[in-house]
Amino acid sequence: MSICISHTTALWLMCSPSIWPLVAGGRDEADLQPDFEANRTNVIRETEAILPTVCALAEWDQESVKPIDILVPRGASRRRNGICVRHSWGRALPVNAIVRLDEGIYLSTPEFAFLQMANSLDEIELALLGCSLCGRYYPCECEAGFVKRPRLTTIRRLDSFLSQFKNVKNAAKARRALRWVFEESRSPMETSTAILLSASRRMGGYGLPKPMLNQTVELSAQSSAVAGTPYYVVDLYYPKPNVAIEYLGKPYHEDVNRDVTREYVLKCEGCTLFNVTITQVITSSLRNRLVMDIAQAIGYRLRKSTPAISGKRNALLNRILPHPSQVLKSGEVVWKSASWALPLRLPR
Repeated sequence: MSICISHTTALWLMCSPSIWPLVAGGRDEADLQPDFEANRTNVIRETEAILPTVCALAEWDQESVKPIDILVPRGASRRRNGICVRHSWGRALPVNAIVRLDEGIYLSTPEFAFLQMANSLDEIELALLGCSLCGRYYPCECEAGFVKRPRLTTIRRLDSFLSQFKNVKNAAKARRALRWVFEESRSPMETSTAILLSASRRMGGYGLPKPMLNQTVELSAQSSAVAGTPYYVVDLYYPKPNVAIEYLGKPYHEDVNRDVTREYVLKCEGCTLFNVTITQVITSSLRNRLVMDIAQAIGYRLRKSTPAISGKRNALLNRILPHPSQVLKSGEVVWKSASWALPLRLPR
């Protein structure tokens, strides 16, 4: 009998350093078709049997992770229990759907988990999840609001996987969400800022072109001597007009001299730099002025807002940005955790 761990539990497992190489690397065993038919009647017993192995691989405590998400064939019992949550899958497993963790234990790939989560998340939530999978962090119920983790997939991989499904409702929703997914994001705030700037007006965004995230800006020899580095990595970047946007998060920008030097050097390199704080982003008047300046710098003409657009924007802001009450006087953000965030009870 084979067990396939899916949905949210699969996403949590992908935060484990021992499992990163399996899901972020090749897919040598991802086109296997294990026999899940036996899961119709014995899934609870089999889940209990494999749980110690799974927890040992992830370095988890068994009692902290239950119940876990399991894929079962269509028609199998989905009665509630304290061991597992059973999710029905009535098709043959698509290519690149699973990886093997151990004998008889399989895990949904990031691409398959993305499709699975489309059943419970809307487009914006899926976009946030996609940015995490294609980025280098994962939301967590901890003080920082996220944990660092290598990139697990790419937009191209996600799109290729989803292209296997025709006329499938959740796959269509997931493909729509890909329009707002960015690669290389390193924090929820970078993701939220990028989505806010580039999401369509229909979605509540400002409709600017999509920036690149955490891109390398090579420095001249003279600038390198001043900076002490041959390059800088900027948070958000528009390469053609050479415009950079740096989010000055409190935990990562406490060296004022370094930040001032960085700004000076980038300007010497002909780069227009916008330093952005959480206060600018969550304050309506400051945010609108900032976006107008960014649009002008990249040569983009902003369309005038309407009451309907303002309403959609407020709705989007409430979804992707912290409420002012979640921003401490120190500038740190207390993020409200996503429903699929890594629980505090699991080790990181």
